Amino acid sequence: MTEESPKKEEEEEKPKEKPKEEVVKPRPLHKTCSLFIRNVAPNISKAEITALCKRYPGFLRVALSDPQPERRFLRKGYVTFDRGVNIKEICWNLQNIRLRECELSPVVNRELSWRIRHVSGIAQHRPILRNDIKLAARLIHALDERGQLWKETQDGEVRPQEVSAQNPILKNITDYLIDEVSAEEEDLLWGAGRTAGTEPPKEGNPTEISVERDEKLIKVLDKLLLYLRIVHSVDYYINCDYPSEDEMPTRCGIMHVRGPIPPNRVSHREVADWQKTFEEKLAPLFAVRETLSEEEALKVGKKDPEQEVEKFVTANTQELGKEKWLCPLSGKKFKGPEFVRKHIFNKHAEKIEEVKKEVVFFNNFLMDSKRPALPEVKPIQPPIAGQDYFSGLAPGLLYPHQGPQALLPYGQPRPPVLGYGVSVTDGCLPSGAPQFPPNPYGAGRGYDAFRGQGGVYPGKPRNRLMRGDPRSIIEYRDLDAPDDVDFF
Repeated sequence: MTEESPKKEEEEEKPKEKPKEEVVKPRPLHKTCSLFIRNVAPNISKAEITALCKRYPGFLRVALSDPQPERRFLRKGYVTFDRGVNIKEICWNLQNIRLRECELSPVVNRELSWRIRHVSGIAQHRPILRNDIKLAARLIHALDERGQLWKETQDGEVRPQEVSAQNPILKNITDYLIDEVSAEEEDLLWGAGRTAGTEPPKEGNPTEISVERDEKLIKVLDKLLLYLRIVHSVDYYINCDYPSEDEMPTRCGIMHVRGPIPPNRVSHREVADWQKTFEEKLAPLFAVRETLSEEEALKVGKKDPEQEVEKFVTANTQELGKEKWLCPLSGKKFKGPEFVRKHIFNKHAEKIEEVKKEVVFFNNFLMDSKRPALPEVKPIQPPIAGQDYFSGLAPGLLYPHQGPQALLPYGQPRPPVLGYGVSVTDGCLPSGAPQFPPNPYGAGRGYDAFRGQGGVYPGKPRNRLMRGDPRSIIEYRDLDAPDDVDFF
């Protein structure tokens, strides 16, 4: 007992070690794994692909692109999973699965290799920065109004004209849109130099200037560009918007920024051309309309729900005879059409609702300005009479296009593209036919224009038996014929 007590006291005197606190690291939610489906049929819905991929652990979301009319309205699909899954095993399991007789055939989607890209460093020049602030502010105003952001004021009223005042990112933006010049000082200095007998400065600015960077304007512009990229998914410097970016595997994946200042001086013409070209490329983002106007919708065939319901009732009211009317939906007979109408509204109300839903769906499709449509086919212009045989060739083409309708005069087929080796002097072309280009491989290696093989050598007779073919001619001889008669 006496020996154990001092040990207990020593243990009590030792300070107790505090447990180490585990450092909680944030989860890398921006890092994902994804599969790419190249061809998704138009009749496969997003819900079907979601239900299929939910069987596998780590499923997050599905993204489908717009139908592509030039590819039979097929769509591209992206299926996103959590970072910790075995994406190759999931891809292998989905290889042979068919949805509505369509194989998905997914492949593993690689990560973005270069997320931050840069444009020309001339964008750091002060006049270009001020012009970009003006354009970015206009674009934010237009997109906020289109998305109905910042429209409710303190008193609860909706005032669309005060959108820019409600958005805090555009507060006091006009302070950076007004340019300041020292016109009076330049006038006074020019007058003083003139009275002193010195030559006045040359009119206009020098032809080349160095890029002038303004940190205050850059700070204001960067806030606007980040707002456009994060809120509206617009990459300003490439004039591109990503409408379905929230469903894609990488959200806010690529962003273009200003590059380093160019080492050489730039001219005023380069600055003006940059601003003009940039405004032209940015114009489609301002001009995009989500829906058509009422007048345009009526012109393309907008339907009225009440009229369509009346057409449905009329189509399902059939007269069999005198005071005999049939409702084909149920097979019952009535004495008058008003009884059939009352019966359809009472007993087949779900059919009426389906008609109304179809009309709403059709009108919504019709009002969508971005609805898929067949590409416009430009009519083929007929050939002009008297036009030269080789006129109208595409740049870089040595010979005209070889097609089934491409025939020479007199119904003769066009020679092969590679090697012509025949001139008009050979006597194989009719008079008046156009002369072909010279053979690029030499006369001895060319093709016969009408038999596809053999060459034309100077001084060599041109007939079927002697055309430079190294193979021997096969003879067909009748064994019962006399020896002095040959048949070829």
